[in-house]
Amino acid sequence: MTHKEKALLFINARDWEGMERMLKSLSNMEFRRMERVMREEVLANLDNCLYWETLLHIIIYKRAAFISGATAIGHLAKDRTLDFHVESVKQLHEHLKNTDEASITKLCNMMIPEMQTEEQVTELWKAFHIENEVTKLSMLLKVDSELSYYLIFKILKLIEDKVIAKKCCMTLIKRNSDQAFNAASLIKTYLGLNDLPACFSLKIEEFELSHIDRDFNTFQHVLNGKRPNL
Repeated sequence: MTHKEKALLFINARDWEGMERMLKSLSNMEFRRMERVMREEVLANLDNCLYWETLLHIIIYKRAAFISGATAIGHLAKDRTLDFHVESVKQLHEHLKNTDEASITKLCNMMIPEMQTEEQVTELWKAFHIENEVTKLSMLLKVDSELSYYLIFKILKLIEDKVIAKKCCMTLIKRNSDQAFNAASLIKTYLGLNDLPACFSLKIEEFELSHIDRDFNTFQHVLNGKRPNL
């Protein structure tokens, strides 16, 4: 029986003490292999409840080794079965808060790129008590996706801070990607940032500005150089 098969036996039985005994019995080389197997082959195929329970218990066992299991959440986000309203999520937040609070941000940074909808990102922040808008922006700026650009735009519109908006735009410009550059252009135009050291090819008509934040699909259209459906 492989270590993966043993792990799945303990997980399906919710035998966390047995799982811990098995992990402790591994050699250093076997344990490093188990880190990858747990992330790529085990967690990535569990249902929502079992995913969170397993992640909680392996992080309790050895946080540094298994926190990367947060990246395995993608399958739940894609098939829309992701649910943060389970007891294991609350327990995970409390555990990290009490043992290594910086790991909460680290875990969220790993999960956000896997999120598929605005609601999922919002629920993630609620579950792990991420309330500061600048912290949210910092997380989103690490992600090169249309959804992250949309949420950056919405937060900047909400806080109305041109200094922070300019810093965000400069980060996007330095990314050297067409979509990031277009996102900076949208933010610049909407918020009236006139001193950015860049020339933008994306042109936005004045009458289109009020429609940019109507919904994600409209933002996507404009971000990709298309006219919004008015």
